Amino acid sequence: MGMRRHLAAASAVLTAGALLLSGCAASGGDGGGTKSGDKNFKIGVVILDLQDPDLAVMSEAMKSEAKKQGVTLDVTDSKKDVATELTQVEDLITRKVDAIILQPLDGEASQTAAKRIDEAGIPLFILSTEFAEGATVTYKSYIGVDDTLAGEMQAEELNKVLPEGGNIVFAAGQYGASWTDRRKKGFTSKVNPNFKVVAEFQAKGSRDDAKRNMEDVLQRFGPGQIVAVVANNDEMALGAASAIADKKRTSEFKAVLGVDGTKPAVEAIEAGTMTATVRQDSAGQGAKSVSVVTQFLKGEKVDNRYTLPFTLITKENVAEFK
Repeated sequence: MGMRRHLAAASAVLTAGALLLSGCAASGGDGGGTKSGDKNFKIGVVILDLQDPDLAVMSEAMKSEAKKQGVTLDVTDSKKDVATELTQVEDLITRKVDAIILQPLDGEASQTAAKRIDEAGIPLFILSTEFAEGATVTYKSYIGVDDTLAGEMQAEELNKVLPEGGNIVFAAGQYGASWTDRRKKGFTSKVNPNFKVVAEFQAKGSRDDAKRNMEDVLQRFGPGQIVAVVANNDEMALGAASAIADKKRTSEFKAVLGVDGTKPAVEAIEAGTMTATVRQDSAGQGAKSVSVVTQFLKGEKVDNRYTLPFTLITKENVAEFK
């Protein structure tokens, strides 16, 4: 009886020791108490303007995907200012994030922020907007759209709606920004030669700025002198359309075109105050960026470029996007 008790006690000690060793092995050897695959990665994000409705949608999609992926997002807003963009990047570097997703504000000037990230040894991912052609910036992957295609689609729709051509107004976003320069380049490359841009202004993607600029244009050009407005984004198209409506000149304009596919633009197309928009899947881009970065941080292979498609929204198919 005594011998059996001694054997049972020894067995219990051995079992406890084995469990303790097993627990130590499971904790891994990284000193952090967790396996690398279980690490709660922290991803820094710099959005160029969270006041933009389209980019707000993108940001929310990123947050939702981060919850699914089990990662933490630190989202900042450069507020359409290059100096603020650099400050936000430097702050994220100080916080020692595992990766940074940057939405470059300016194709040239934003390279400074990108290079600062590279110097810090933090993996950089580019979202939605790009750097100027020939830029020497090191990054792991671009997730977004081909903005040149958006401009081409605007031109093709304008050619279709107004085969006779005419005088048009062009509302540019922000000169130097990739989304502006590429959309304008795409439009110019495809628009029929019987169209003439008689007025162009920079409204930095703002509805209010576009409205003020369009009001000035309407004072300079009388009834019947302009047939269409082409804007680099929906907010500016809506601002221009508002100015036109206020002056009771809506019937003169045969086309008002935007880009993004925002909810207000869809409603305007349905109401007849906008003609068309080229929808980009902003939520899809945001979610994809977080997914790609998480894959990379887990040691999985990622592609250098992920390009999501555009969709043309007109009166004919607007009901699908309500």
